[in-house]
Amino acid sequence: MKLNISYSAFLFFLVLGLFTSCQKEVENGFRVSGKIEGGSGDLSLQRDDGNSIMINSIVLDSDGSFSMEVPNALKATYMIVNNSELYPFVYDGTDNNIVIKAVANNPNKGEYSVEGSEVSKLLQQYYRKVNERSMTKKDFEELASSPDHPYMKAFLTSRFLNYSPGTLGIHGKVFQNLNLANQGSKLIPNYALRIEREKAKLRKPAASMNKSGLQIGAMAPDIALPNPDGEVMKLSDLRGKVVLVDFWASWCGPCRRYGNPKLVKLYKKYDKKKFAIMNVALERGSNNSKWISAIEQDGLVWPYQVVDTKREFSPKYGASSIPRIYLIDKQGKLAAINPKSPELEKTIEELMKT
Repeated sequence: MKLNISYSAFLFFLVLGLFTSCQKEVENGFRVSGKIEGGSGDLSLQRDDGNSIMINSIVLDSDGSFSMEVPNALKATYMIVNNSELYPFVYDGTDNNIVIKAVANNPNKGEYSVEGSEVSKLLQQYYRKVNERSMTKKDFEELASSPDHPYMKAFLTSRFLNYSPGTLGIHGKVFQNLNLANQGSKLIPNYALRIEREKAKLRKPAASMNKSGLQIGAMAPDIALPNPDGEVMKLSDLRGKVVLVDFWASWCGPCRRYGNPKLVKLYKKYDKKKFAIMNVALERGSNNSKWISAIEQDGLVWPYQVVDTKREFSPKYGASSIPRIYLIDKQGKLAAINPKSPELEKTIEELMKT
């Protein structure tokens, strides 16, 4: 009987010791584990430094489980990546045992769960809004209003907030808070360079930005390109209406997060007999399936959807970067180059009166 008790006690303490060793904290770093239901193949752990830096790569278990340890980790936003799906989380030195659970190929991008890190839970909520294209400028302004969670905020703004005169202040605040929190962050030089590049662009006069030499008041170059059915549609066929010509692409994040929702609102707002929109997609390659899907997903219901895969017309307009819009008056003359709200709406309304 004594032998049985001793043996049972030995087994108990052995299991307890194994459990305790499994839960041992990673020295100056973190453990990320979890499960991706339906996931398969390679899973990587990457750090966001303005670019994605590979930290480790493993093969998912047969049931989708995974576990990785990162000792001596830098404080930053990290991403679990499986089959092009991203699951970002934050390591800020306080939470070092993070659990992520997700379903592979989930149509609701950004829908996954995070345990063990409150700031990572908050990041997941914002990341889902980004994927739903419901993040507004006001959301980003609220992010920048306080210095807490600098790694999360820098990840969101540097990756997903477009650069314009109205947003550079937000970028500046978030960058400053990241710099104050951790001057050694690898993201800092990349973020600073991006901000400075965009400031330099904004310092250039509007005329010099239009490399085509196209002038306000000149006749706009005609556009003749195929729609999704292969039918050639011409800008000149819209003569007599105020036309907004928008250069965009299915792969352009700012176009789809900010540009397309604005166009949908404008199309709903103005009289279709007086106002029209022509979308010119700068797609890559000959497969137009992503372009057609983007039209449907973003609710671009107007008929003038054309594709310029050979870049035949974008150079004529000086559309070297996208999104980029041009307003054409009823006579077919160029009335405005890339106007911003509310000047855009004001110009449309003035042109419609003439």
